[in-house]
Amino acid sequence: MKRFVCLVLCLLMLLGLCGCKGGGKLKNKGGTEVSSKPINLAYSREEGLNPFKCSSLINYCIMPLLYDSLYTIDSTYYPTGSLATAINFNNLIAEVTIDTSRKFSNGQAITPDDVVYSFRAAKKSTYYGSALRNVSTCEVVDEQTVRFVTAPANAYLASDLTFPIIQADCTDDIPASSGPYIYKATTEGGTLTQNKYYPSTEYASSTINLNNTTDTSSLNMGIVIGDMDAYFDDMSEGSSDRISVGAAQVDLNNLVYFRFNDGNYFGNPKLRQAFAMVIDRSQLLESGYEGYGEATSMPFNPQWYAAKDCTWENPMTVDEAKEYITSYLGKYTVTILVNSGNEFRQKCAERIGDQLASFGVNSKIEVAPWDVFEEGLENGRYDIFLGEFKMSNDMNTGPLYFTEYLQTRMLNMIAGAITPSEFMADFIAEQPFVPICIRYGVTAYSKSLQGGIAPLPNNPFANLTEWYK
Repeated sequence: MKRFVCLVLCLLMLLGLCGCKGGGKLKNKGGTEVSSKPINLAYSREEGLNPFKCSSLINYCIMPLLYDSLYTIDSTYYPTGSLATAINFNNLIAEVTIDTSRKFSNGQAITPDDVVYSFRAAKKSTYYGSALRNVSTCEVVDEQTVRFVTAPANAYLASDLTFPIIQADCTDDIPASSGPYIYKATTEGGTLTQNKYYPSTEYASSTINLNNTTDTSSLNMGIVIGDMDAYFDDMSEGSSDRISVGAAQVDLNNLVYFRFNDGNYFGNPKLRQAFAMVIDRSQLLESGYEGYGEATSMPFNPQWYAAKDCTWENPMTVDEAKEYITSYLGKYTVTILVNSGNEFRQKCAERIGDQLASFGVNSKIEVAPWDVFEEGLENGRYDIFLGEFKMSNDMNTGPLYFTEYLQTRMLNMIAGAITPSEFMADFIAEQPFVPICIRYGVTAYSKSLQGGIAPLPNNPFANLTEWYK
């Protein structure tokens, strides 16, 4: 009898162990339960996951999951140290102290040499180079410090130091991770799992599946049929997939604007000011860009923490602006130039024409292929052209200004010598272009995803550690 009881107990123990293996709850570092249902994302295996070699959008979205940076930014572009613990400024020089306790996923310490190597690779790269265009050099100071030299001075430099950090001299397609996840190749693509060397983080889901994808046009359908859980569309082609799933807008910091030909009627700054007053930006955003963005009168992102209290005085009322435009232009027909192949911009140009027509101003829209569009800009065959400019996180829009004075004042603002409000006064006085909106992209996601989808600027999967099914 005792022998029989012992056998039964052994069987029960084995069944219990099998049950734990098959359906038991996994635990994260904090000891709380996590979901064992994998989350499915798209990526390109052919592209690899080296952030400085990657050129595909679907892989770019994965980079913040694998590689940490000196600083991260929030929705207001305010920087918070991640691998960095401090930054100290001295005119053109900024010295950054690194958290030397941090390690890569292979257990090796993250050093200043790694930061310098990553900076130089980032500066040459497709996705990160533009944000560092005004940072000249980066060099090692000591075992925990690097020195950046900027041209000109930049009080907001920390917001630009968001490039991925990989190991020095690494040319692998998949470098060791410095971020919250590590990558492992599989037959279908790969998986992302917890990086044990990453600072204490709670993971709501144990595994992220990366499904190798060659046709990005089918991603929306992939969510609908359940093969995919989320993807990002920057809408750079100027059209939107009719998203029939969940969607969260992603701030791209892309400034949409129209600029004047200052060699004709629009050499008159008062006329340019009047145009800035009469344009209904909210309508242009809604009907031209289908609401993907935020309307703005400022030549920087309205979410920017430094511009939170930005104020300015309008030079005239809307009615005064309309009267001035009609009396100054008379029967003149305004030529609006826009490039073909971008439905958003074309619709926006049409709405601008409609708004001008509403108070008696004639206009014609010329839609041109890109080479003809560029030729038209060079030869001045336009009155207004519609453009888009990707700003760095410090909001430097210097390349858009056609006077040395405004360029200097913009650099003074970036240096912290003048406030955004003071710059706005100078900007309105000349009104070289009319800001319309900050254009957004979208993170589309399955409605089975839980945890809240909360993208951050240029980081569509920012809170992925909180997602679960």
